[in-house]
Amino acid sequence: MRKLLTDYTDEPVYNMKAVEQQTTIPAATLRAWERRYLLMEPKRTTSGYRLYSERDVALLHWVRNQMNEGLTISRVVAKLDSLRASNEPIWIEIEEKPIVLRHELALPPRDLVAPLYQALIALDEYSAGKIIEQAFALYAMQTVSVEIIRPVLVEIGEAWHRGDILIATEHFASTYLRGRLLVMLQAYIPRPDMPMIFVGCAPSELHEGGALIFALMLRQQGYNVIYLGQDVPIDDIVKAAQDKHPAMICMAATSPITAGLLHDIQEQLAQIEPPAPIFAYGGQAFDTNSKLRESVAGYYLGSDPRDSISLINDLLRSNGYPHKAHL
Repeated sequence: MRKLLTDYTDEPVYNMKAVEQQTTIPAATLRAWERRYLLMEPKRTTSGYRLYSERDVALLHWVRNQMNEGLTISRVVAKLDSLRASNEPIWIEIEEKPIVLRHELALPPRDLVAPLYQALIALDEYSAGKIIEQAFALYAMQTVSVEIIRPVLVEIGEAWHRGDILIATEHFASTYLRGRLLVMLQAYIPRPDMPMIFVGCAPSELHEGGALIFALMLRQQGYNVIYLGQDVPIDDIVKAAQDKHPAMICMAATSPITAGLLHDIQEQLAQIEPPAPIFAYGGQAFDTNSKLRESVAGYYLGSDPRDSISLINDLLRSNGYPHKAHL
């Protein structure tokens, strides 16, 4: 795969362990290059953790490829400086594979769920921010979103239904986490050259955490994601699809009532001038009820958005759309 360095986001989200595993460059070497050649300037959290961006990771792949061709690190750095000085594009040739963290870190992701939940229901935004900062220092974005933020959102919703927390508390916590997710979503550069995917919530569905996490992960993959948010009327989705011709539409529902409202959307989408968008659905309502999955035509995305990405890649590829931009 070939891509411009500037197309990668510079949002700092990866810790050194993730970068080391993705690039196969030892952590000690990374630190030495930073000191000696000022190759990168990773951001640091207030606790002193280094955080790297996707652009940093892409640059390291470029450096490694140059060295594999026989250049020394000093010559690679000189070449990089020359390209930058002359404003020449830097193309990244990179094998597509995900950043996967080994599970040998001292602190499992689940251990941050309860502290984050407690901070949020205490309306302690400062502590919540510190916990999320710690999470991103230890784990990649996918892990933080799926294994920490999503469980907290679920527990907040359930606590409200049980009457354990006030509506005001639920609104604060959900809005805070939603804001963090939106900031990450908007940090990725839109890719109008890639397949367009609508992501939104079923009519009357107000719990958008799962849909927002899914939209974020799709955008990280390089897709042209249009995030529609909560409570999207079916007629509006169909009209928007007629106008914009997305490759795919993904809708989420957390309750049987809102899930049932997606019953005939596939039939309506099929009336659009070909090629009609592929329809897929997911959410807690479908995860826990196989009968609901059978009642809604389309593709069930599964309970883990990380697995859903592979399904979407396969569906789009089999329908003639270009492959995902990057992993």
